[in-house]
Amino acid sequence: MSWQWMLCLYVAALALLITIGCPIAVALGLAAILGIVVLHGGDLLPTVGDILWNTGNSFTLVAIPMFILMGEIILETGVSRRFYRGLSTLLARAPGGLAHANVLGCAMFSAISGSSVATALTMGKVAMPELRRRGYDLGLTTGSLAAGGTLGILIPPSIPMIIYAVAVQVSIVDLFMAGVIPGIVLTLLFMAWIAIALLRRRDLAPPSGGARIAPAAALAALADIAPLVLLIFATIGSLYFGLVTPTEAGAFGALAALAVGVGYGELTPRGLGGALSRTVVTTSVVFYIIVTGAILAFGIVDAGIARGVTNAVVDAQLSPLQFFLLISLLYILLGMFIEGVSMMLLTVPVLYPSVLALGFDPVWFGVILVVFIELGALTPPMGLNLFAIHSVAGDVPLRTIIRGSFPFALVMLLFLAILYVLPELALWLPATLR
Repeated sequence: MSWQWMLCLYVAALALLITIGCPIAVALGLAAILGIVVLHGGDLLPTVGDILWNTGNSFTLVAIPMFILMGEIILETGVSRRFYRGLSTLLARAPGGLAHANVLGCAMFSAISGSSVATALTMGKVAMPELRRRGYDLGLTTGSLAAGGTLGILIPPSIPMIIYAVAVQVSIVDLFMAGVIPGIVLTLLFMAWIAIALLRRRDLAPPSGGARIAPAAALAALADIAPLVLLIFATIGSLYFGLVTPTEAGAFGALAALAVGVGYGELTPRGLGGALSRTVVTTSVVFYIIVTGAILAFGIVDAGIARGVTNAVVDAQLSPLQFFLLISLLYILLGMFIEGVSMMLLTVPVLYPSVLALGFDPVWFGVILVVFIELGALTPPMGLNLFAIHSVAGDVPLRTIIRGSFPFALVMLLFLAILYVLPELALWLPATLR
């Protein structure tokens, strides 16, 4: 059977399974096994067991539960609440200060979370009551929180980056470092949009100004910010200077988060148990998607689909820009219906050989792919960050959250164009590190 027919078979099987409500991880595995059986009967089914073992037996993947645990412990310690309180104090006199604090808070929390939804939920729970009390526009409030949450997978540590690195065999440290400057730039672009929105409509936020911040209040705010900042520099800095591997950085970060929680006296045995329980559940879901995605990747490569698509792209003589625009449209459409990690595992085996054939850097493409996953978190009907903010925003209609997030989605599209024109934004720091 030709690779074109096998591609149609995989697409049809996945579409049918997802349409009838099959969980995406199960759909990936069932579609893969169907394709393998169609091509080889039952001869290659024992290979599935080997794939499961080889995929799961990875020291690198241990970084995922470690970084998840670090974020979960921080959730139990009240550090995020203190951090936002400190930020809001320091930015109180700036126009729309709390809206900027939303984005900055999400960006900083991203450096210990690794999850877009977890970042949005955490900052949403902390920020929503204060923003409502001060009279901020609900669209701007929820949009900035949903968009800021997406930074959780661009600024390291990032779970999708770890999965991508394992899938295509590139350096996790390079990928993490490649996400730092783009994460900072996207944060600044979000804040620039907030400033523009406030210039156009001053009623979106209460008037700024008031009394100067007292020195004692400023020192207290810095003390609230310091633990999270030190934790970030200890974790990411140890990676940058080559002191630890990503897995060791995750373990060190979890231990440091535990020390912070004990130091504040807010981490109870029950809270620690809850953090461990949620870590196990989240890790199990992520690993289930990883192993079923690995089976699908084997089926796609075995059927010759990846090679066939690459040859078709070469024969069509697409320019790098045309190919980039084509995959941009593909990822925007897929992001509306498929969760980010699943989308990545579904498409990378097919597209990655073409990416290399056209001369794109694999580390740069990993950053691009993460931004597309971020964009998918803001686009309905799947947009997970939209629903995450809706769950903590009380009676705010979902359409208000979508309306508030739409300008930030456009900012992301602009940012993707900037990354295409200036790939050095992603590649300079890893090259400097090497």
